[in-house]
Amino acid sequence: MLLASSAKQIDANLSSLAAQIEQQNPDLSVLAAREFRFAIRQTPLEVAISEPREFNVLEEFILRAGVEFDPAPTLQELADLLGLDKIFVKTAAENLVGLEILKVADNGKIALALQGQDFFDKGAVSRSHIQSIYAISDPLNQTLTFKFDALPAESTNLPDLTDFVSLEHKITDLADLSIAEIQPPIEASGLGIHVPENGKIVSKCDVIGDDVEIWQIVSVFVLLDAIENKTTIQLRQGKQILETASNRLNELESQQKLLLNELCKSTEEIAQPESETIPVPKTRKQTSKKKRKEIESENK
Repeated sequence: MLLASSAKQIDANLSSLAAQIEQQNPDLSVLAAREFRFAIRQTPLEVAISEPREFNVLEEFILRAGVEFDPAPTLQELADLLGLDKIFVKTAAENLVGLEILKVADNGKIALALQGQDFFDKGAVSRSHIQSIYAISDPLNQTLTFKFDALPAESTNLPDLTDFVSLEHKITDLADLSIAEIQPPIEASGLGIHVPENGKIVSKCDVIGDDVEIWQIVSVFVLLDAIENKTTIQLRQGKQILETASNRLNELESQQKLLLNELCKSTEEIAQPESETIPVPKTRKQTSKKKRKEIESENK
């Protein structure tokens, strides 16, 4: 379905980009270009991040003593052996006890805890810390991304794209996702907090606040391809083409679930004869019947 060339609706602040598109693609004409707003959803989260920490020299010595000494030594005996004040050995041992790697009896004798041998073999212990992040759900591009900082809330008076197109979030409620489901998009967001190959794992994720809607601006272009004689819808944010969103709107338009005349404020009929829609280049003009008869008469 084609928009009549006389029905062009190009927002003033998109006229420069529309001209650039036509200049870079001589076979394309921009029939309409409008800006709309749509809301993304921002959700505050807290994630627990577990990552390995290598044992320091004193911690490794204490654990090795617990494995190799028979009978098991006391903290005082280890301090005497190392020539250190007992307070240093005790502090290091308490850290290992807190990590559930070491046990210290009332008489000061040490022993490895249940999982202590495994950590000792690895030479590292898993430590955990809490990090605040934000989940950004984009219903137009069907993406779920994560950021450290909240996006600013800005107001805009542009028409709402959802007045013309139904937009649904890919994930309805983040709280319903398992940790296994939320780890891949966190990793793909490039925050560096979930890097399994380095032993860095997001082990827990909690929603800690309400969802906030953040307005975004999207530009909708209706393009006419003179070679293929068809129109396509292209969505952009700035100069970036939104492939997924563009494909979706084109599919809706082909199913007649999206009307271009409504989207582009056109008061003309969408369906137009090709002669009204696509001006034929001078180099492609055919000689009129009247002109051909005159030429034929002259030749006779």
